[in-house]
Amino acid sequence: MSLPMTLDQMIVPMTSDHLPQVMAIDAQCYPIPWSRDVYEAELARPEDRLYVIARPGQLVGHAGVAFEENEAHITTVTVSPDCRGQGIGARLFLALALAACRRNTSLALEVSADNPAAQALYRRFGLAPVGIQRGYYKNMGLSPDAVVMRADNIQQPDYADRLIKIAVELDCA
Repeated sequence: MSLPMTLDQMIVPMTSDHLPQVMAIDAQCYPIPWSRDVYEAELARPEDRLYVIARPGQLVGHAGVAFEENEAHITTVTVSPDCRGQGIGARLFLALALAACRRNTSLALEVSADNPAAQALYRRFGLAPVGIQRGYYKNMGLSPDAVVMRADNIQQPDYADRLIKIAVELDCA
């Protein structure tokens, strides 16, 4: 029997050394993935960006957030197709949600209207749909419309309780 892996053992900051593996996962998941230049530009902004990887052995997923004025805007949450359904996306999102709480912001993102699994994950973290952005993904090879989701209450005690409950469920508390 293996011991549970804590969040900080499994989810670590992304570095440029991780980019070949990150981009290999993206190539499996997106018709038009981000370029190395985009990732390098994001990683060069540690004051207002956070990118993390999941590595329960090998790199199996990654996620990122851009901290704007009063908002943590989730830029990506991606898990290798053969590793989905194992809680990796939830662990990645938990790391981003905790970082947003530390920065005293709200959480926001866009998600493909045709991705109910991702929408369910984000609802688990208290994000609610607030609108549709028509044509958001039209130049990215995905379903063109995005559901805009937000959580504005992440500084409330009940949100902290939600994150604790999720961490316990994931066995990484």
